[in-house]
Amino acid sequence: MNQLANIRKGIKADLPRVLELIKELAAFEKAPHEVINTVERMEKDGFGPTPIYGLFVAENEGLIVGISIY
Repeated sequence: MNQLANIRKGIKADLPRVLELIKELAAFEKAPHEVINTVERMEKDGFGPTPIYGLFVAENEGLIVGISIY
């Protein structure tokens, strides 16, 4: 049985993969043009002095396979 190995708080280094998953979801929803965010903006908005979002990631065998943004 394939199980998730780990759910943890997201870190800056996760942001490229997080944005990739966001873009995959947008493509699935037929709205890829709606994603205007960048890794740099996500870093500033989530890890700056006054974060406006939080993030958890789900990993399986070292690869981020899911995200929860709040």
